[in-house]
Amino acid sequence: MLLRRSTVALPALLITTLILAISAAAAFGFRTATTHRARHIVHAAQHGCVNADTPATAASRQAMRDAVVCLINRQRAKHHLPALHVAQDLNRSAQGWTDVMVNTGQFTHGANFAGRMTAAGYTWSSAGENIATGFRTPWDVVKAWMASPDHCTNILDPTYSDVGTGLNNHRLGNFGPSTWTQDFGLWMGHRAPSNNHGPQRGCPYHI
Repeated sequence: MLLRRSTVALPALLITTLILAISAAAAFGFRTATTHRARHIVHAAQHGCVNADTPATAASRQAMRDAVVCLINRQRAKHHLPALHVAQDLNRSAQGWTDVMVNTGQFTHGANFAGRMTAAGYTWSSAGENIATGFRTPWDVVKAWMASPDHCTNILDPTYSDVGTGLNNHRLGNFGPSTWTQDFGLWMGHRAPSNNHGPQRGCPYHI
């Protein structure tokens, strides 16, 4: 079952999107963070991406981030859209919120997802977020997102240029592992990388 801010089933998905006129946004400093790549076993590429079918409980967080980004960028390439670039600010925003959801047992976008992105150092003009819980592998979660009209629309939004990914392997309330967040954005003052909205209009896609 796929959800939008209503009752929750396992596995579950939520989406939110926000666009703000450039003139209305406040300026914030740009900050970056580094991530540590843990030792892990790299599984053979499935669906064109290494670790796509690896359970999140059996790999490092960075390996799972890489796999999810690879998978969504393959979908964008398939529809003639430019690839999204990993932004460490968005990684920090997405990871922080994923951990909050797991620690509180609340599956929600919260009151102000875009404010979280700003607080993480990402000064955006356009922003969106997908969350999911109860999906074991990167392929499982991306396949579910692409099969949901609203989540698919975020992934194939030509306005976005950047993406960040969060992952937590612990249970979220009664849901099984794992929980995922993806934050999407366009940096303030930057032009949208594409004006091709056609693929969005075709959502969802069963991949």
